[in-house]
Amino acid sequence: MLLDKLMHHDPVDGFRWRSHEITRVEGFSDAVFGFAVTLLIVSLEVPKTSAELFETMHGFGAFVATFIILAGIWYAQFTFFRRYGLEDRVTVLLNLVLLFTVLFFVYPLKFLFGVLLSDPLMRQKIVTAHGLVPVVPIEHRPWIFFIFAIGFMSVFTVFTLLYWHAYRQRETLGLNEFEVWETRHSLRRMSLSVLVGVMYFGVAFMHSLPRKTAADRMKVEIVSWTILVFFFAIFAIIFRMLRQRLRVRKEWKARQAEPVPESPPQA
Repeated sequence: MLLDKLMHHDPVDGFRWRSHEITRVEGFSDAVFGFAVTLLIVSLEVPKTSAELFETMHGFGAFVATFIILAGIWYAQFTFFRRYGLEDRVTVLLNLVLLFTVLFFVYPLKFLFGVLLSDPLMRQKIVTAHGLVPVVPIEHRPWIFFIFAIGFMSVFTVFTLLYWHAYRQRETLGLNEFEVWETRHSLRRMSLSVLVGVMYFGVAFMHSLPRKTAADRMKVEIVSWTILVFFFAIFAIIFRMLRQRLRVRKEWKARQAEPVPESPPQA
């Protein structure tokens, strides 16, 4: 039984791990994440001259940013499987959707970071066989952020569904008081992250607005400030939740460290 097999592990950072071995699901996931990182690397050809080397290094920042995001997704998935040890059909299906999303959005993610880090205003041009053309034409900008929004939302929607599924299995898994609270906290945190992805649809909408007249530019400015305020509000809530999480975890661990009072001897 799952409960008999997994419930006697020591707590890890306040949350007991119900899986210590690499399962087939995790092994396959690690292979996919490794392949995703390989896609980022092989997209950079080995330079033949020092000039090509310096040109290649311009893409290093985009590689680092994308790698950090992939590493964060991998660690979040790793933590989930270690905490709950679920391998049922729903968990496997959601995990496959997560892996598909990671593979599909690796290149768009790296491209977006490459553009934003080297040219935040997206005005850079490049020489092609057709002459000097923009790296990101104006009509393509909304679609770039639209694609990013879909990828961002998809990843955190999957994590939200995974934690919701684990929360529904709380009695079967034997979650204690803190573990139930932590699961609900993770569920709320992932849901807020989905809202961050929704805000990128607003960014895509902003880039689709006309900017020919002063009234048009005023609308763009109003939309941009509205999006910025919502971003700050969401991140402020997430930051406050993380502080609450640290406090609750510290209190729980302190309670667990308290000695159990001995029973008085019977007369």
